[in-house]
Amino acid sequence: MSDAENIASEPGERVDLKGLLPGELREFVMQMGQENYRAQQLQSWIFGKGVASLDEMTNLSRKFREELKEIAWVSELQKLMCRESDTGQAHKFLFQLPGGERIESVLIVEGKRRTACLSSQVGCALDCSFCATGRMGFVRNLSAAQIVDQLLQVDRVLQERGERVTNVVMMGMGEPLLNYNNLVQAIQLMGLEAGPGIGGRRITVSTAGYLPGIRKLAREELNIGLAISLNATTDELRERLMPINRKYKIADLLEAAQEFYELRGRRVTFEYVLMAGVTDADHDALQLAALSRGLPCKINLIPYNELGLQTAYRRPSQRRLSRFVEILEAHTSVAVTVRESRGRDIDAACGQLFLQQGNRKINKLAAAQI
Repeated sequence: MSDAENIASEPGERVDLKGLLPGELREFVMQMGQENYRAQQLQSWIFGKGVASLDEMTNLSRKFREELKEIAWVSELQKLMCRESDTGQAHKFLFQLPGGERIESVLIVEGKRRTACLSSQVGCALDCSFCATGRMGFVRNLSAAQIVDQLLQVDRVLQERGERVTNVVMMGMGEPLLNYNNLVQAIQLMGLEAGPGIGGRRITVSTAGYLPGIRKLAREELNIGLAISLNATTDELRERLMPINRKYKIADLLEAAQEFYELRGRRVTFEYVLMAGVTDADHDALQLAALSRGLPCKINLIPYNELGLQTAYRRPSQRRLSRFVEILEAHTSVAVTVRESRGRDIDAACGQLFLQQGNRKINKLAAAQI
């Protein structure tokens, strides 16, 4: 059966059926004295039809539904807002959890791709100085059901116009690898044929560099992509930007990227945020090229998205960005891309997910995990 966070996602400790894998759900219904095909019926309602009310599952007997209500439920995030960017290339979703906390997800539209950017935690404990979510502190982990429900609700909006989510990135609020068990469970649920059907090759997990989680993920049979948020070329600067570097150094991350490739056969993407006067100098480009040399990796450059908050960081000029790319590409053979944020006008761009709504700051609760 799933871990406690999947089960106790509502007062009363009823089992959240949305968070159970097929084998777990079969075991659950059989323990209730039902035939195992009932599990398939339940998942068809939950993932295929998007139904959260047991009363609406009309091919289940009334007696079975009433028995289910005593010990189980189907969670559903409350959608408070869906806001579209001026260009139509990004939609920001605001969801409320049963406890009143709020999280954000983003739909990114690019060509034929429809990418759902999902949150894994309420807030984040890692306190990266350039990220709005880090300013919230850590509140709590999301259950597997709450992670996958973001995808289901984003996909539902797309279905209304005849489209579907094609890709998933775990790049929303929180550090996914500090919510490891629920992350892995959610990824497995995303691949269900009865549901979203998003296979591992279309899912990318982004981490600030939590090394134990990276190594553990490399040993999972998930076939997913991995992105590591690097953002500096020296440990001294990275420690100032990202406190996690005090424990897990750049050299450790490069070694982990090599190991991930050897075990999973997939190149790691290094994400690098360009901040004017901080990480965008010529020597930074040269050093980044040197770090990537010989590594089976890709580099994704992200011009800093200003937060509208009090911050010393600024977006580099287009001229400086072009110069950085020119130097980098001249000195490395790895693929280099520039991520053009599509949701800046609705605060849905990389690093901008942040909620001024009183989510409590409990950094100490997560510090022990790092």
